[in-house]
Amino acid sequence: MAKKQDTGLKKLTKSSRSAPQFSQKWCLVSFFERVPEGFEFHRGECPLHVTLADTFAAEWKSTGLFEELEGLLTNQKSLKVVASDDATFGPPNEPVKVTILDKTAELQLLHERIIKTLKSAGAVFNNPQYVGPGYSPHSTVQKHARLHKDDTATIDSVTLIDMFPNGDAEQRRVLGSIKFA
Repeated sequence: MAKKQDTGLKKLTKSSRSAPQFSQKWCLVSFFERVPEGFEFHRGECPLHVTLADTFAAEWKSTGLFEELEGLLTNQKSLKVVASDDATFGPPNEPVKVTILDKTAELQLLHERIIKTLKSAGAVFNNPQYVGPGYSPHSTVQKHARLHKDDTATIDSVTLIDMFPNGDAEQRRVLGSIKFA
């Protein structure tokens, strides 16, 4: 059974956001290191993670979406992932070095279950080509940490990230996590 953490998300309503609704975005990740709720970081200094649902817009107030995700993940077991080769993502003028993760059936299923829940709540993805069959699990190489070929990492939670805290597109904020069983 998933361990419910006090996320403070029930306070997150349209009226409590400082940015216009069209600017507000979110993503769901699993961190490979401990990151506390409320932690803020610059977009270029993200803790090591795998993205489970890329950047999306959704209306949290009307859907209870975080609570739906908690229900979805109630019995989710932790997954082991294995790092494969390095690759470069993004446009040539802004390359991003990543380590590809083996795309297991269990990881793909977790991704698809999360995406289905988000879509049912009206989520709109920035990059829909990387959702569902186009999902490419990877871990971006960070300045402070990275996965190397054949490293094993554990996906044991889903964390909601605010991609536009306080109207600042350069910052990110950890809003809450759902720990797996």
